Amino acid sequence: RLLSIHNVAWTLDLMARIAHPSLRSLVDLGCGTGRLTEEMARRWPEAAVLGIDRSTEMLPQDSPRVSYRRADIETWQPDSPVDVLYANASLQWIDDHARLFPQLMGHLRPGGVLAVQMPLSWEQPSHRILRRLAESYGVESLPPPTLDPTAYYDVLGSSSTEIWVTTYQHVLVGDNPVYAWVSATGMQRFLKRIDPTHHEEYRRSCAAEMALAYRPRADGTTLFPFTRLFILSRA
Repeated sequence: RLLSIHNVAWTLDLMARIAHPSLRSLVDLGCGTGRLTEEMARRWPEAAVLGIDRSTEMLPQDSPRVSYRRADIETWQPDSPVDVLYANASLQWIDDHARLFPQLMGHLRPGGVLAVQMPLSWEQPSHRILRRLAESYGVESLPPPTLDPTAYYDVLGSSSTEIWVTTYQHVLVGDNPVYAWVSATGMQRFLKRIDPTHHEEYRRSCAAEMALAYRPRADGTTLFPFTRLFILSRA
């Protein structure tokens, strides 16, 4: 069992900072199962809410409040400009943010908001372990999936952009919970570059090193410091 006691705090923190005087349309970019999309529909009941994701398996059926559509964030085009684009832990999977972010801004109405949260985990022990062990299987050194936070001011324009960074102390329980956390997401970036015949060996090596790097506390919980980058940019 893997549990984060504060597993939605950052999503709510980002929602709370979205300020729009007459929000009528909102798109959740990379909505996954739609859990957060439905929360936004409850928060802004007057808005038409759309969730898009490229995973057909994850996308739910339309609900009374939300429509869902299979689409790639990189190529998706709205039917008309929207008031809010919300991207929670999805844009770090897409390359070339210098191109992507202005493209997304172009989908907004004047006064619209691009609201983004992305992990800044590249230099954390968990991800250093992933990188170092992947290199032993011939994976070339990869660039971080996000730009330096200050670079987004240049990409988006500092006068209309707010950027902040927060480190959340995830309180996890279970056996080797940090490994369980990263193996579901961050590890995939490396597995797709490693010969499948070595996947199980790579997983075992990562699990062993993360168990040493993140030891349980006396009460059985494990603290996993996780830094997240937040961006709000207004059209």
